[in-house]
Amino acid sequence: MARELHDRVAQTLTTMLVDVENFKSQQVGWDDVLKEMDTIQGSTRQVLSSLRQLLHDLRGENPVSDSFVESVRALIARFGEKSQIVGLLEVSPGWPDELTPAASLNLYRIIEEALGNVRMYSGAQNVRISLETRLNDELAVVVDDDGRGLDTSQSRPVGLGTVGMRERALILGGELRIISEVGAGTKVQAQFSKQFLTPATQPEQSRELVPQGV
Repeated sequence: MARELHDRVAQTLTTMLVDVENFKSQQVGWDDVLKEMDTIQGSTRQVLSSLRQLLHDLRGENPVSDSFVESVRALIARFGEKSQIVGLLEVSPGWPDELTPAASLNLYRIIEEALGNVRMYSGAQNVRISLETRLNDELAVVVDDDGRGLDTSQSRPVGLGTVGMRERALILGGELRIISEVGAGTKVQAQFSKQFLTPATQPEQSRELVPQGV
């Protein structure tokens, strides 16, 4: 419950607060005020929608209703519209056409949280989301940005969002790593055994590189 509330409600509210603080420091006209109000109104609707969806999820319904790849594609498009950061979706050959409901939900939330961090903290201009097939029948989800990077030393406090991503990876029998250097961008990488993500053996899907957002 804490993970879902953070990823689907607190993250959006935090973004709204950051946007409002930034807007207050700008010299704007009435048209800009109306535009910002439209943005806040849309974000408020998103929070309400997330709360309603959370209630449905507690009844056992899966929020990733389309194919996983299409759901991620739509997520990246929304991210690009709001952040003006260019997103690329890369799908490797052999990525499964179908995932289990638990895999779809948790992988989607990992990507969503990573993109939220890119938007709020990275200063990036581009971000690549890769759905990868690897040796030994393993799959990986990688979110890689070209932002300012961060301090990954063990002495640095770990936020709830990072804890949530790692917990979601563990739920699926996988492992999540954050690789970064100050000034060199950040890579969030989650790796799993294919057998824990798929209901059955799936045919291969062709590789694609799709620009999303702006």
